[in-house]
Amino acid sequence: DWEIRPDIAGVRLAEIKRMLKIYMKNDDRTFEIQMDELHQEFFRELKKRFPNLSVYDLRLCAFLKIGLSSKEMADILHVLPSSINVSRSRLRKKMGLEQDDDLYAFLNNLD
Repeated sequence: DWEIRPDIAGVRLAEIKRMLKIYMKNDDRTFEIQMDELHQEFFRELKKRFPNLSVYDLRLCAFLKIGLSSKEMADILHVLPSSINVSRSRLRKKMGLEQDDDLYAFLNNLD
């Protein structure tokens, strides 16, 4: 067992946020390509099982998969946390999940 030190975790989170902000400034296709490189199997499975997901939905799934909170996602996307909560609710609906289903757990358990 190993533990992530809080100071290192903070640096990693800051780096992830910085990278995501760069991707957000690029067009949607560039973001999708970059994230696809990081999580090829994840996106392949997601697109296969849920072909109706938009690029924004896929982006939200990526943020959720890496464990960002609604507030962190809102900071990156420059929206209110309540907007992220609405997006999460819509994403659950598109995926056929119940409102109380844990998206993080669901996305991290995709086969």
